[in-house]
Amino acid sequence: MAHTNVIDPNTGRVLRVNIVHASHAHVVLFLFFNMWPTFLGLPLLLAIITLSKTIRRHATFINQCVMYILIGLSSSLLLFSRNVTGPEPDPMLCLFQASLVYGMPPMASTATCMLVLQMFFKFRAAHNGKPYEDAKHRGRLWAMVICPYVAYFITILATAIVGANDANRVSRSRRVFYCSVESDTLTNTLTSYSAVVLLVTIVFEVWSIVLLVRHRKVVKDRGGSLRGLGVLDFSFSVRILAFGLYIVTAMSLCLLSVTSPASPVPDLVVASGATVIILIFGTQADILNALCFWRNYQWSPWWKPAPPVELEPSLIDIDLKHAFDPESTYAPPCPNAKKKTRSLSDTTDSTTH
Repeated sequence: MAHTNVIDPNTGRVLRVNIVHASHAHVVLFLFFNMWPTFLGLPLLLAIITLSKTIRRHATFINQCVMYILIGLSSSLLLFSRNVTGPEPDPMLCLFQASLVYGMPPMASTATCMLVLQMFFKFRAAHNGKPYEDAKHRGRLWAMVICPYVAYFITILATAIVGANDANRVSRSRRVFYCSVESDTLTNTLTSYSAVVLLVTIVFEVWSIVLLVRHRKVVKDRGGSLRGLGVLDFSFSVRILAFGLYIVTAMSLCLLSVTSPASPVPDLVVASGATVIILIFGTQADILNALCFWRNYQWSPWWKPAPPVELEPSLIDIDLKHAFDPESTYAPPCPNAKKKTRSLSDTTDSTTH
């Protein structure tokens, strides 16, 4: 799609059209990334977590899944109304979708920051040798759950006001994938907010990694293992770090697209966020065990070999050179064993004599 300019007949202002150079295949891929997790992957993941009696996930993670379902629904709105191609959608419908879509970056960045922040609190508590209990921090928990939606609805309201004041600013042809509002002030404000939140997320990611490394050293010095600690879910924490890194990268691309909007890559990378959630968090052993409920054994991924069977030391530390000696009890003989046997033989000889 070539870049073109259209002059507004009412104001004489030049409107930018097709600033994203996306083909029909790009649009199909964008819709696929948004729809299959929204209607299959994420609902299935949430159902497994909700119905299982053994799987527990924090509210910030549940929030993340619900948020991406909202994002998928918002991004697929034109498909339901059959306005993906062809003439421009109804102005009210287009403004409605633009408002929802513009709320995505603040909500996604805030929700990811809250997820990483929750992980940081757990790391800090584990590093201090204390379990992190949400019951002692109810106010903090509610704030972390509500903050993403506050950012979402404020952005929706601001976008709706800007678009309603000038309907000519709202169009689908400008961004191709979805309806958008042409407003530098609005875009710069959303970009600045998301950039600040992403910076905070990076700070807590790095801080969490530092705590994890220190905690690992302390545990190893004590002869323990990170996986054996009840206060810290090591596997889930590493997955959160990986997902946080992905979101920071995706949102950074999204922010860069403001200055260089021609490439469709940022929109496609952001759209793949729900798929990344399923690949990272939906492949944990407890999720797969619950999903494959008909199996009689515990699923173990190929990269995590089954733990070795622990046997009694006396059964595995056998020295065959001495295993059948009279003084041996399936262990290497003591250095003084021969002396003891000699003394015993001497005493027996003396008693017989």
